[in-house]
Amino acid sequence: MAVPRAPLETSTTGGARERAREDASGARRAPSGGPTFFAARQRLMLVEDDFMLRAHMSELLAAEGYLVSCAADGVEALERLDREPPPAAIVLDIVMPKMNGLSFREVQLQSPTLREIPTIAVTALAGAPDVRGLGFEEILQKPVHFDRLVEALAKLCPSS
Repeated sequence: MAVPRAPLETSTTGGARERAREDASGARRAPSGGPTFFAARQRLMLVEDDFMLRAHMSELLAAEGYLVSCAADGVEALERLDREPPPAAIVLDIVMPKMNGLSFREVQLQSPTLREIPTIAVTALAGAPDVRGLGFEEILQKPVHFDRLVEALAKLCPSS
C-alpha cells in the first residue's frame, strides 16, 4: 500500500472507515491485506475531534507500523489513558470540544505518570504563546505534512 506524503486534509477519498479496522480498545489496525503485526510496534494515542482527519491519520500511522488508540477529545483521551497501557507518544489536537488540547496538557503535566509521555501538538494555532509555553516536544501546523509527523514520532519513539 502506497502511503501518500501530501499534507493531511480534513477530507479523505475512498472510505478510510472501511479500509482501517478498529479493535475493541479503539486501536486502529492496518488496512485489510496490510501488515497487522510489526516486530517493534509502538503504541500511540491520537487525540483529534475531526472524525475524517482522525480516521485518515490513524490509517496512515497504522501503515507506518504504529498501534494507534484514538480519542475525539481530551476527556476521552484521559479515560483511555486511565485504562489502556501507556502510549509511547501522544499526538494532540489543540482545538476540540469538551476538553481542548491545552486543558488536556495541563492535566497531563500534573500527573506523574502522564507527564512522562512525549506529546506532539497538531494545531492551526502553532504560533500562539499559550501553545508554545506548554512544553510540547513538537508543534506541527495544520494541515499536517505526514512526513514531518512521522519524523517527529521516529525521534520520540525509536524502534527497539
